Amino acid sequence: MGFLLAIPGGPSRAESADEFGLEEKDAELPARIKAWNADCLSCHSEQGLTKPPRQGMDMALLAKLLVDHPRFEKSDHGKMACKDCHGEAYVPYPHLPKAKEQIKGCEPCHQQPARTITPEFKAGKHFKTHTDKFTCLSCHDSHTMRKAAKLPTAQAAVRQDNRQCRACHDDDRRYLALMKPESRRPDMAVVHSWLPEMGLHLDHVRCVDCHSPASDLALSHEVLGKDRAVRRCEACHAEGGELGRRLYKPMLIDAPGEQGGFADGTLLREIYVVGANRNRWIDLGGLGALGLTALAVLTRILRRRTK
Repeated sequence: MGFLLAIPGGPSRAESADEFGLEEKDAELPARIKAWNADCLSCHSEQGLTKPPRQGMDMALLAKLLVDHPRFEKSDHGKMACKDCHGEAYVPYPHLPKAKEQIKGCEPCHQQPARTITPEFKAGKHFKTHTDKFTCLSCHDSHTMRKAAKLPTAQAAVRQDNRQCRACHDDDRRYLALMKPESRRPDMAVVHSWLPEMGLHLDHVRCVDCHSPASDLALSHEVLGKDRAVRRCEACHAEGGELGRRLYKPMLIDAPGEQGGFADGTLLREIYVVGANRNRWIDLGGLGALGLTALAVLTRILRRRTK
């Protein structure tokens, strides 16, 4: 691909913590990749479906293999050539026999992360209850996936990451296609009935923020079942809570601590978390008001006794 190690310095800690430390070496490579990918997307896109550039194509099959071009280019893999993953057998059309056998998995490129992710995954609920059809791609769409830290807001990360979970957990057909035969899809409303404002939580917190162990590094791929998931409200609704170590970590890493009297005040750009964003001045004011009230009551009692 033509990359070299980047020189330290420049990006913020939030950015550099989520990168592989690579940058372009060949200045002409991005333009060539765009040209290669444009040839693939001339078919594998909505435009290719409505105006096929080649004769004799299996349109029913093509309709199942479309890629959203703008979303792909913004994704983590958007700067890569399609053939980097799909193999040279897909370059000519018709594609060569057994082209599928050349499609790469995730590990050839993500070897270092895989050393951590694989044991985490095998310790989790997904590995123990799913069939061997369950792979990285069952959750991560390689044509659209973006690291949460690269998304513009934490709420965008919630929408992306929870869509991955709910694609199966809200759909019997997809859920059972990956699970062992005796499995039944749990009712999300029933399983989360203990959670106050369930809908609000599912819209503003990622499933994995409760269903994975806390980690000071990357998000863990050990998916926890309901018996081990976080169920303590104070885990998030307290200063220095789990949300600051997980979903909002990229936001806080460059601007931690109090701002304007608010604990972890940076969070207020997106969300107010009861208990986590307590304001020191409001707390002191409340204590002062409480003290004055107690003093007034005590003074009244003493006056009555002296009459």
